Amino acid sequence: MSEETGTTTRSAFAGALRAVPEPLDTLGAEALSEVARSATLAQNLAAATRLQAAHLLVQAMGSVDRGSPGRADTPPFGDSRPAYSRLEPTERARNHLAAAMSLTGWHAARLVTAGVQIHTRLPRLRKAVERGLFPEQLAIDAACRLAEVPDTIIGAVESDVVGALSRDLDGGHRPSRSALDTAVDASRERHDPQAAGDAVDAAVDQRTVRFRPARDGMTSMWASLPSGDAEKLRRRIDSAARAASESGHPRTRDQLRADALCALGDPTTNDIGTSLYDAEESAGACNATTGTCADAADRPPLGASWGTEQPIRISIIDSVAQGLPNRVQFVNGAYSSFDWLCEELLSGGDSRVRFEMLDPQPGVQDTPDAVLKYFITPALAERIRLRDGTCRHPGCTVDAHDCEIDHVIAFDHQRPELGGPTAEWNLVCLCRKHHREKTFGHCAYRPGPLGELTIITETGHEHRTTPHGPLAQARDRILDHRWRQHVDRLIADDGHLTNPPGIERDYRTGRDGSRPA
Repeated sequence: MSEETGTTTRSAFAGALRAVPEPLDTLGAEALSEVARSATLAQNLAAATRLQAAHLLVQAMGSVDRGSPGRADTPPFGDSRPAYSRLEPTERARNHLAAAMSLTGWHAARLVTAGVQIHTRLPRLRKAVERGLFPEQLAIDAACRLAEVPDTIIGAVESDVVGALSRDLDGGHRPSRSALDTAVDASRERHDPQAAGDAVDAAVDQRTVRFRPARDGMTSMWASLPSGDAEKLRRRIDSAARAASESGHPRTRDQLRADALCALGDPTTNDIGTSLYDAEESAGACNATTGTCADAADRPPLGASWGTEQPIRISIIDSVAQGLPNRVQFVNGAYSSFDWLCEELLSGGDSRVRFEMLDPQPGVQDTPDAVLKYFITPALAERIRLRDGTCRHPGCTVDAHDCEIDHVIAFDHQRPELGGPTAEWNLVCLCRKHHREKTFGHCAYRPGPLGELTIITETGHEHRTTPHGPLAQARDRILDHRWRQHVDRLIADDGHLTNPPGIERDYRTGRDGSRPA
């Protein structure tokens, strides 16, 4: 290693790292270029080590599982455990890496897949990775794409793809993910047209749409759709936006395209999101005798979530008693702004809106009788979901409302007083995969008083997670507010500590009557 003020470089041809005694800001362009190249090579070699570790971790997880008492794969009967209790070594390795490397579950899964593929099916890619020729992300993307190629043609396809990527990298060009997909698909179609067609059919089964709300009232949408259906959607959106733009509409083309997409899910608007119902006109069209309106039957119920029959549910976290404003959390439905909500609430008295006031104090739902029952009440379940926000396993981002609520310390059905209670501190949200990992895996789980969860792996590592849902955030703000109040009482205006806290200090004034700074 270099000295504190030095730099280490490594030539691609020299082999060992060599120390550069000069600081970086004293080096010339040639030396700085060499430093950057050497650092990139070292990073690529470190990536090769991570991929190999991921592969070996999968093997180790399989060995640990086979070596556990009562779980050995003993011939001729094999594993006697029921299928639902068997955990894949790849999934267990993914969970370990997600916590150990602070990765999301998705990134950890891709790292495991790439490590296994490179060291079991892709010898050419493995050789290139071990020489440090491939950046880590490109190696992972290539391995995950090649994992979809059948064994009958994997050798030929791998040779084509790795060769093409290596030539691009050697020329100083970093291939994009789109270029990688094109190379894999072209080679696959060339060597096995039938397999390429089957891959298209299989891809249709993976179609999906995802939404991710943001803090600014907007939501990002990501979709993977069949090309034909996506083209129909694109044409309809573009057609509506183009017609409105050509008619002189003041919105931009991008805004009109976004509005046209939203209009598909809101029957109360036209093709570009303009409301079809005017409050004054609707009031004038009402029959005073019958009390009905002409278009009332066509309009979706007021207060419904974007024209669906699902009512709006709003939870209000009560923080007024702590000197902070209340926090409003939507439970069902995605809303673009409070203006939309207010408009729906004010447009009619029959709005189906459910308000729930939540006390942020931990354990307010825990009663002596309830903690000894296995059943989790809906109110307590909603409280746990608002506290956690997502699955509590490190790196998992599954929404809490798609998770199962589990007792961290197992509930004792025979003697409830000796087992884990059905109390807020002993309940967490876990997605289906991580719930199975907790139930049938080898890790130990320890709860905390405010929803903290500590996971102790079979390797002896501890990973501690804290809840990040709206209720947990409200509690953090309350604790921060209390601490600031305490500090204000503890420290006087002159910066000195008061004893006891909160007492008025008797300032000594100088001869000129001034107070000390």
